[in-house]
Amino acid sequence: MTKKVLLRYSTERATEPILASVIKETGILVNILYADFSARGGEILIAIEGPETDAQKVIDLLGKKGVEVQEIKHVAEFDRELCFDCGACISLCPTGALRMTEDFSVELDEDKCVYCEVCIPACPARALKVAKL
Repeated sequence: MTKKVLLRYSTERATEPILASVIKETGILVNILYADFSARGGEILIAIEGPETDAQKVIDLLGKKGVEVQEIKHVAEFDRELCFDCGACISLCPTGALRMTEDFSVELDEDKCVYCEVCIPACPARALKVAKL
């Protein structure tokens, strides 16, 4: 099971190695899918692979260390009704989350999406959106 979690750091917490310390303390590996830091703080989208109990350990410990934690259920939104399968988004997708199927229709694999938003402006039909929860 993969659980995607958005971490929001305050400016005070952004300089601390919180994620590294959580990984070290729990022994649970996480994959950083997206990160953005500025003078106002930052956010990191991570994927936690494994049992629900492992994911919950990581989430609980991050919360205790002062990081705002939010589970992401649907990062990318793909409106099949709006899409006319032009494929403009496919070549831009760095992870292969968007692909062309055998019947030449566009398909989104949400598990591969890393929240980069490169596909959004490329879609002439505006069939792609990223939910910022």
